[in-house]
Amino acid sequence: MVSTKGALFSKSNLLNNERKRKRECATINAFWPHINSAELDSIEDYAAWFKFLGKALQSLHPHASKFATQEWEGLFSTVASLRANRTMARKQLTQVVKKGYLNTTDAAIGRTIELSARLWLGINIRSNGLSVGPRNPRDSLVDWNDDQLLEDMIAKQFPRDKIVSAAPEISFDESFTAANLKTICRLHIRWTDNLRDHLKLEGPRGERCLSIYRHKICLINHRRGPQPTIIPTEILDEAIRTLDLLFPFGDPKTEAFLEEEKVQLWTESSYELHRATELDDFKYWRSNLAHLSRIFSGPPETVLQTLFDTRNIPQLATLWVAIFRVFFLTILFGLLATVYSVKQYRVALESYKLALAQASCGFRVGRNG
Repeated sequence: MVSTKGALFSKSNLLNNERKRKRECATINAFWPHINSAELDSIEDYAAWFKFLGKALQSLHPHASKFATQEWEGLFSTVASLRANRTMARKQLTQVVKKGYLNTTDAAIGRTIELSARLWLGINIRSNGLSVGPRNPRDSLVDWNDDQLLEDMIAKQFPRDKIVSAAPEISFDESFTAANLKTICRLHIRWTDNLRDHLKLEGPRGERCLSIYRHKICLINHRRGPQPTIIPTEILDEAIRTLDLLFPFGDPKTEAFLEEEKVQLWTESSYELHRATELDDFKYWRSNLAHLSRIFSGPPETVLQTLFDTRNIPQLATLWVAIFRVFFLTILFGLLATVYSVKQYRVALESYKLALAQASCGFRVGRNG
């Protein structure tokens, strides 16, 4: 078994560690003991997650002294405490974790707890006045109150959307994919490590940005954990279904898009769920998907989107024929105008030469007379 000792906030990336493989397996097994990962298992499925883990810990290197632990062993121990005491309020949990540390402030314990929960759950828990280190301004921040249970804090981040009975029924066909949202609707896809921001749509018309949670393997690992799961099962299942909907397995455009983005969502450790194709199948990300559906099925929002919108081929063909017709006529009239200008220039030049000849002839006649 690999030692869990080692610098947590190392300047070097986790993936560059000499004992990388063993460290990765130890981390997976500490976060999800039921996985029982071996060194030869599909570590590639976790590539994006380990990259996120490494960057997050490196960014905290200047603030290492503000945490209760600077070792992997301490991080793993804190995750175990969170798992075992999910029904405790944060204040009580702080005292439980504090028993393992002497002369450590509650603030340092609190930061360690939040960091452990943030990495383990994929939720950006950063309480106001306690969190340290750089932040991405586009990431939503989650505040964890002292009197709030861990499981209650998690559930609060994913409220059920209200279902409007008079709303029209919406179905999703095979063309409703993230790849098509990007190419047809010109949406910018932003990969996020914060499940709270999954399917968040920002920006004005023509400049929309869609955030998508990229660590599907973590959702699967939580889902396969002992019941009840730390993140409610319904939320995990729906998050997985949204990814299956937007990134259908076997779709060539999706495969090319994921390869270009270097994101792994088609994992060998897949979790079988029926593919949801109706909006009514979703309760937590219902409004997000409804908004995306309206954008996808609605008229183009920009000129560029209009020019490359392949959803209506006859209309697109008519548009491009009209464009080429205008372009051809513009070129034609431009050429005619150029030819006419050249002819005018030649006529003017000949007229000028004739005038000079006449003037010269008149001058000679005057002298001879």
